Amino acid sequence: MPKLLLVSLAALFAARAFAAEPQVITIKTLQAQMRYDLAEFTVSPGADVKIILENADDMPHNLVLFQAGTDVIAVTNKNMETPEAALKRDWLPDDPRMLAHSKMVNPKTKDEIVFKAPEKPGIYPYVCTFPGHAMQMQGKMKVAAPGPGLAALKFALYLGDWKKLPDFAALKPHREGEIADNLIQIKVDDYKNEFGIVYTGKLNAPKDGDYTFSIAGDDGVRLLIDGKKVVELDGIHPSAEIKEGKVKLKAGEHELRMEYFQGAGEAEVYAAWRSEEFTSTPLSKWVHPNAKGGPVAKKKDGKTGLPLVVGGEPIVYRNFIANAGGRPIAVGYPGGFNLAWSVDQLNLALIWRGAFMDAALHWIDRGGGEQAPLGYDLLRPAVDVGVPFAVLSSPDAEWPKADKKQRAEGYQWKGYTLDAKRIPTFEYEWGSVRVSDRFEPEGDATTTGKLVRTLKLAGTIPPNAFLRVAGGAIKPAGSAFLVDGGVFDVQGRSFDNQFNVAVDGARIAGRNLLVPARAEIKITYTWAVNHAGHVH
Repeated sequence: MPKLLLVSLAALFAARAFAAEPQVITIKTLQAQMRYDLAEFTVSPGADVKIILENADDMPHNLVLFQAGTDVIAVTNKNMETPEAALKRDWLPDDPRMLAHSKMVNPKTKDEIVFKAPEKPGIYPYVCTFPGHAMQMQGKMKVAAPGPGLAALKFALYLGDWKKLPDFAALKPHREGEIADNLIQIKVDDYKNEFGIVYTGKLNAPKDGDYTFSIAGDDGVRLLIDGKKVVELDGIHPSAEIKEGKVKLKAGEHELRMEYFQGAGEAEVYAAWRSEEFTSTPLSKWVHPNAKGGPVAKKKDGKTGLPLVVGGEPIVYRNFIANAGGRPIAVGYPGGFNLAWSVDQLNLALIWRGAFMDAALHWIDRGGGEQAPLGYDLLRPAVDVGVPFAVLSSPDAEWPKADKKQRAEGYQWKGYTLDAKRIPTFEYEWGSVRVSDRFEPEGDATTTGKLVRTLKLAGTIPPNAFLRVAGGAIKPAGSAFLVDGGVFDVQGRSFDNQFNVAVDGARIAGRNLLVPARAEIKITYTWAVNHAGHVH
């Protein structure tokens, strides 16, 4: 039989033996971070795969795997176009590209997904489809074939009693020979203790890049590529630990050398390699039990995100928020309602639903810059975050311009207070008028909930004073008004600024919705359609 064919059959045998058992991948949710702890893992084409999803968080999560190339954000957004139907499906998308999924896993519980990996190599995304989670909770399953095996593998057997790997170059081999199946193994002779083996062979790197080598042994083991040590696990020890080393290789053939010694007791040796191009591939006949299935896993570092999770009471977060005007204050309410209120413009800047804010940018290493909201269906009622009140010669007069970099003349910020429910009320003065601005959610933001805003004015209200409720293309919609503020972008995500607003006594004045200033003004905001932010 030709030597080349022998090499190919050996590699095939190793790959099949390696994939004989299901590849088990454990993925955990990170508590209060709205993230998976596993960003990426690799499986072999057609392999039997079991994913164990352990939910350590205090809110429900799932894991839904899709076909390669699927825009998972678009899929989850479409899911929200019919939230009542999605709720009945437990937030699973009605999409044929879904490959496998867990159930919606309650806090402190787990679920298992068993499926066969696709035969086609590629990157298959997975995501949590609970409303508002997809922007954060994502990962990638890479399907990649096993890599090349060893060729021209030889061994040199040495006899001796060592506590560490000896200098084999200074010793004379007891016996030498070839290993026909090109798999590193101990059964090259009948010795059970006090011996060492040096393996030499050739590896073909498919392309320039980084290659990771894994080793384990009972006892000491060392792996070298082209004469340079890549990884070592020396001394007397069991084979429990797998150690890895990385090396840059040029495309083409390379010399592998592996040194091993056996003291007493169990005798085991393991080696494997992997790259971005192929899954972890054994180079030894014995495969370490902790490596079976060969997943290549990339764990989250715990600092890539710090989502603020709203529990039973509101969260107030003061920091730089994208598209929210000067000195914004963000508030996350139970039920999935969120808003940002501008201290400089003393007005409502943003409303959104789902996830609240990611504090990592500002809380980890004190980073700077603006952070976008985490959730979906972002609305910008005032469009330009202009001043809330103005005195007009007529309702159709032009609304005064606002300088986004400084507070408008005649306004003075007075801070905010928290009631017994820890709901904030924003306080400011407009001339001689004292204004309080309070928001309270009703219901669930993912279905038919609404956000109720109550402004109370104390003091002498000037004649012809108006509150601008919203801006955009406005038309009556029953007892409310439908506002289309146009599409706007926030850090690469695009939002349809459409919503319903209800307020007694309001009138349309061009592209503004105005209501005469009075002692109490109650405004109700609801989402007109279920458009969620999408990535361009």
